Amino acid sequence: MKKIYTYIGKPMSKKEIRNLQKNLMVQMFNPYTLSGFILLASVSLPVTKGKLGFTIDERDGDFVRKSKAIHAALLADAGGYYTVPFANLAALLTAITNFENEMANMDAGILGTPGAKNAAKRAVMKYLKKALNYINDLAFDQQLNSVEIITGSTMLVNLPITQDKQDLKANVGPGVGVVMLYAKAVKWFGKYQKATYEWQFTIDRGTTWEDLPYTTMAKTRVTGMLTGIETSFRKRSFSEKTGLSPWSEWVSVYPI
Repeated sequence: MKKIYTYIGKPMSKKEIRNLQKNLMVQMFNPYTLSGFILLASVSLPVTKGKLGFTIDERDGDFVRKSKAIHAALLADAGGYYTVPFANLAALLTAITNFENEMANMDAGILGTPGAKNAAKRAVMKYLKKALNYINDLAFDQQLNSVEIITGSTMLVNLPITQDKQDLKANVGPGVGVVMLYAKAVKWFGKYQKATYEWQFTIDRGTTWEDLPYTTMAKTRVTGMLTGIETSFRKRSFSEKTGLSPWSEWVSVYPI
């Protein structure tokens, strides 16, 4: 059957239909003036997703520590979001244990262990990817709680990549336990604004955050950081024009 689209009771040409669809000025249609016309518009909404925050190339010791942190967080379910358990939770722990055993064998100089260690590490990563899929499925179904679901597992929120200036940057040193933090200055319609910047750090991948002194400049020098420990930072800003911003994505360094 041939479809006939009408506007105000008159047949519409293909050109008129294309123009109406192109403009998309009709946000709501009036049944008294638009009859027989069905407009389907797909709206793409942003979906918050997570990422592991590390790869298989991570140093073995850090790889084990971060993998154990994910397992422990999923097992503890402190936020109550993982009531339907991760199906491969036990397998993940077994894979981590096997990897640790192969690391010990390699340290002991047992022949053939480098290959076995690498295979064991790949097995851990396989289950970590399954855990990431599990977290992202939960986050997709509960977008209002998606950030808590992701960070509660010690994973990171995967923010979209833009060509804009990095919102927060951290450089190690100069000096022992020193980290330099640089933020994107607050702008309002292209003009820089007077603002205050709040800074926080964590050494347990976001389980607890510690406040640092606020500044009125978009940078700060942090001292007294533990050396050789993964330390993550975040910031937020406040100005009269823009109000209070959300916390930025973490950036992590190993102070020296």
